[in-house]
Amino acid sequence: MLFLYSGFNFFNNMRHFIAIDLGTTNSKAVLIDETGKVLYVGKAAVVSLQDENGKHEQDAELIFQNVITLIKECFALASAKNIACISFSAAMHSIMATDTNGKPLTNAVTWADTRARQYAQQLRGSDSGKEIYRYTGTPIHAMSPLCKLLWLKNEKPEIFNNAAKFISVKEYIFFRFFGKYIVDEGMASATGLFNVYEHKWHEASLKLAGIDNSKLSQVVAATYIETEMLPEIKNELELSTNIPFVPGGNDGCLANLGCGALTSDIAVLTVGTSGAVRLTMPPSPPVDGGQEIANEGNGLFHYLLTDKIYVTGGPINNGGIVLQWFAENFLQLPLLQENNFEKVMQLAAAAKPGADDLLFLPYLLGERAPVWDESATGMFYGLRISHKKEHLTRAVVEGISFSLLQILKETEKNNTAVHSVYVSGAVTQSDFWMQLLADMFGKNIILNDVADASAMGAAFMGMYATGFIKDLSEVSKFISPSKKFIPNKEVHKPYIERFEVYKKLYPAFETINNHH
Repeated sequence: MLFLYSGFNFFNNMRHFIAIDLGTTNSKAVLIDETGKVLYVGKAAVVSLQDENGKHEQDAELIFQNVITLIKECFALASAKNIACISFSAAMHSIMATDTNGKPLTNAVTWADTRARQYAQQLRGSDSGKEIYRYTGTPIHAMSPLCKLLWLKNEKPEIFNNAAKFISVKEYIFFRFFGKYIVDEGMASATGLFNVYEHKWHEASLKLAGIDNSKLSQVVAATYIETEMLPEIKNELELSTNIPFVPGGNDGCLANLGCGALTSDIAVLTVGTSGAVRLTMPPSPPVDGGQEIANEGNGLFHYLLTDKIYVTGGPINNGGIVLQWFAENFLQLPLLQENNFEKVMQLAAAAKPGADDLLFLPYLLGERAPVWDESATGMFYGLRISHKKEHLTRAVVEGISFSLLQILKETEKNNTAVHSVYVSGAVTQSDFWMQLLADMFGKNIILNDVADASAMGAAFMGMYATGFIKDLSEVSKFISPSKKFIPNKEVHKPYIERFEVYKKLYPAFETINNHH
């Protein structure tokens, strides 16, 4: 566990809010007071079970035990009677099967599991796949619970046929607390099974998957409140009073809320192991908007923050994990060891912008947005004998950044031009990388002083659900930008010229791969 305290008065009578973020790397708890001040951050590592066939699973019961431990740690610092609510954020796209008693029949299959790629590839180019994408807002990819259900149905029929429910990790957590199956609209909207315009399970998706509504949870609002905890869990937490539990939403949409980015001219960029670019789009768009997205084939997701606020954008598989791979294998600098990240950034900074015309396509783990190709691969392009390790290092950093720029450009096609990008995640440790993003994107890059954007978004949703704030726009009063990076126009122009070449790499080499 990780403990962080900040001037905490153990005996104050302020209302406190606990946010639980169910990530694929860690379960996290953030405790804040009613001024938005972070009082405590706790983490518990989550173990992933993987193999060379694309398996990526986690034990949902162990994650539940993490949550119990984290909540107890928060209670040790703030009296339960002062807790206004406990709200949740979670990684999208996990799915698991449970029996009639709620016992897991499988581990939770995470977004990173690619065993459904065959079914995703078959569905992606079909008319039914395009139609499903149009109404659900979830791109057709192996990450999608819809595609995972097709895989389960065809390759594990005994489990599929015996399953009473198909649920996410967060739904399992809520079932363990309350004995009922509920899912917030934010999580439902990322399954490929939910019509994001009509706010109900999508019949065409269910029919394709071979299930009906009874196999899925009841869909509730992000602000839904549950209080009737099961007696045994209440006893374990030593609670004498009921605490409101708010399901909140998915981590991507809540990260936008956590940054205060609720208008369509501000994007949010997150780079951790993977990465994403997201834009908030109020109010509800018409179905034609979804059709436009599907017909363009630009692969943007369209998920729900609330029933009236959408978040559009795209995720990448290849964020910090690619830099970690390069640093460990070619620079002998394990990125997670002390000071090595800064050493890698210094090496990258030793090369000029553009890395002496060297480009890197970072698709080492296949890719989601914008190409949605589980079989995509990475490459260095333009490699010459004059290139040294600093050029390759800078090319890797720029390649990851170009990938994110490509998604940002897609979001801007149908929306107001973005003037600023709020950034969160590991990338914020480097002023060099922040300035590189500003120069490459031609946008102001802004860092918010936020402990964890997704968890803070969940906390703010809890404040909204319990009436502590009357409108989500009020979250801006809890957030203060800590740094701003202004683009250098002279550097931006050559970056855009290189970007035009970068965009041609994947289509060109996809042609070669398809004829290989």
